[in-house]
Amino acid sequence: MINNLCNEKGSEATMKHYRLDAGSLLHDTARETGLERYLDEDLEARFHYLIGLFNEFGSIPEPAYPDAVNEVKRLVRIRLKLARDWEEHPEILEETIEQPFFVIGNARAGTTFAQSILTLDEGHRTPCYWDTRNPTPPPGLDPEADAAAHREAQQFIDFLLDKSPGLWPAHPYFDQGGYTEAEDEFLYSIDFNMAYPLHFLKVPTLPQAVPPPDPVQALQFHKTMLKQLQWQMPTRRWVGKGIIHQYLMPALLDVYPDAVCFWMHRPPEEYIASLLELLERQYKPFNGELYRVDPQQLVEQLKAGMEHFMAQPTIDDPRVHHIRFRDFVADPTAVLAPIYEKSGVTFTREYERRIRERVNDPAWRADRHGKFEYSLDKFGLDRNRLRRQFADYCERFEL
Repeated sequence: MINNLCNEKGSEATMKHYRLDAGSLLHDTARETGLERYLDEDLEARFHYLIGLFNEFGSIPEPAYPDAVNEVKRLVRIRLKLARDWEEHPEILEETIEQPFFVIGNARAGTTFAQSILTLDEGHRTPCYWDTRNPTPPPGLDPEADAAAHREAQQFIDFLLDKSPGLWPAHPYFDQGGYTEAEDEFLYSIDFNMAYPLHFLKVPTLPQAVPPPDPVQALQFHKTMLKQLQWQMPTRRWVGKGIIHQYLMPALLDVYPDAVCFWMHRPPEEYIASLLELLERQYKPFNGELYRVDPQQLVEQLKAGMEHFMAQPTIDDPRVHHIRFRDFVADPTAVLAPIYEKSGVTFTREYERRIRERVNDPAWRADRHGKFEYSLDKFGLDRNRLRRQFADYCERFEL
């Protein structure tokens, strides 16, 4: 453990600050759980990388340190128990994942709406908070463990919304409790390959998430996790959603060669304003004084990311279907039916009925917990300048 002393803001008193000690956290947790045998060099290397991201971001005030340690150790316990599951039940790894659907696109581009609509089809399933936060023992194996997982997921959502009630209008899907749709990053980051925020809300030095250093390895772990989740709960087709999949497309199509991808596109002046507001509500209550997001820097990062994925051959891959946000919101059926046909998947009348019922149900209105307000002006951004910066993107997808 590394100790630092610094002055409290506005006070002559001093408060101790700490950085996380990767070696102690990992090995202490393994010893406490009796799961040391499931440690290996690659896992340790990924964990040291992960903890390095937190320590580069800053140091943790002493009052917050115990909760931060427990938060990290919780994830370590889960990861080691998963390894035990796969040793005790090797048949889990023999499960097959066939023609999964993946929703792709920047955060705030309508990806969760698309994920929720695609999950309505018969036999479709998406990872949710209850099984993603509590994937071991395997869902469906022990009814009492499943019930406990649902309770924990609801407690987590209650904690999240109590700390940041502004997330209600930003993400109304939380009203589903444990069945709230989870992102693929939530699932594969259990393997210590990225600092996904929902695993670490009690760690004040939580940095912004960046793509994993080894996308193929991360997505192979994701595939293994889908096998874990479906072993005792048979699933005909998985519906995934990733907000950084667009940067990992070659790896995604390598790991899932039969995937069908639904790539959502929204004008930059809309999704960037929405994203900045979301980040403030998602990170600031938990980072506290350590919160720092530079809007101009974020725009440059998004622009660099756009240039990266626009240059990839996978953007024109026949397995990838590009969807304008406004078209999907206006008529999901008209957008999805042709993609189903091209992919050899039957678009049934029952599925069409379910879509129509969902979009016309007032209980599922996007503003059911209040209107999510956001603006470029708040963050010192200009619409016309953004349109110029993302001109190639807007032209390519007619935004």
